[in-house]
Amino acid sequence: MKIVVLRSKKLKKQKWGEYHQSFDTLYADRVIGNLCNRRDFCAACEADCIHCREKYDWRFPENIAAILDFPSVLPFVLEKPGKHVPANMPAHDVLLAIHIHEQILLEILARCGQWGTKGVAVPLEAPGWVSGSAIRQALEICARNNIEISFPKPFCSFNPPRGGVLAEFRKSFRIGFPEVDLTIKNGVIAEARVNVSAACGATYYVARWLVGRAISEDLKSEVISRRFHSYPCTASMEWFDEPGNTPLHVAGQAHYGILPAARVGTVASARPIITPLGKVLPMPLPVSDNIRNIEHIKKAIMDELEIHPKISLEQIKKKEHITPALFYWAILLLKKEMKIRTRGTIIIKS
Repeated sequence: MKIVVLRSKKLKKQKWGEYHQSFDTLYADRVIGNLCNRRDFCAACEADCIHCREKYDWRFPENIAAILDFPSVLPFVLEKPGKHVPANMPAHDVLLAIHIHEQILLEILARCGQWGTKGVAVPLEAPGWVSGSAIRQALEICARNNIEISFPKPFCSFNPPRGGVLAEFRKSFRIGFPEVDLTIKNGVIAEARVNVSAACGATYYVARWLVGRAISEDLKSEVISRRFHSYPCTASMEWFDEPGNTPLHVAGQAHYGILPAARVGTVASARPIITPLGKVLPMPLPVSDNIRNIEHIKKAIMDELEIHPKISLEQIKKKEHITPALFYWAILLLKKEMKIRTRGTIIIKS
């Protein structure tokens, strides 16, 4: 199977204007890094790294027919979107379109019939990546040309029906809704083998930390949630009316499916959470509360940095009674906003 990746990329000559918008470039880089299985792709474990991905030896550069780059800064409305569309497209089965201008996307979809495209995957890691009207037009264009198309929100929820080209794409490239085989011996997870990973590679990181843990433990919160939230996930924390959640939260829930018991009474249900030992836990906080708490932590960190040029992680943890997941998300967001940088366990104001 061959794919063509469409992505936005920062170009040398890009003009900003009042009516311009920017497109995410980080997520496409992570997806391509995952597909090519670059050795330096993941550094989440830092000193604890055991090179867990090497045993799979999954590399798909030869299956990527082309990576087409589009400007990461463009006007909201393009007078001639067709000028950005290549005259010819390499032979392929599936187009993977990662946050490109929606007018360019529609122009490309209109020509897919002549290129022999069988399927199109358009991951939405944030609500504003493609508008609802553009999605409707895309669905109509692909229906007319007998082309499968999917808009997973986010890519972690990508689990198309069996028998189609997109299901084959997920299986062949091993990206989409996470799928992990667990080998359990004497009540302990002896092996966690990834069959399908989140496109950003987070599933390998989560699975690596499941090994050696007893199935009687609260693996959802103590391993999956904790490790997932400390991985540099690029899913947005903005509210999505459909599926009625944030992409980040949906991605986290998808990883709960790694545990067989997690498929009963998931976080999205109205029932309490029950651990494998039968312990009843309270329902998680609403997403709005988590977002508010993260903003509170971010403010506490920046306030402390106004007093001291360098602070330690433990210094903040002692002052703020917070969960590790929320704390590390605050750190990641501040780094993404280029307000701080870290050196080991030291936080430094940028």
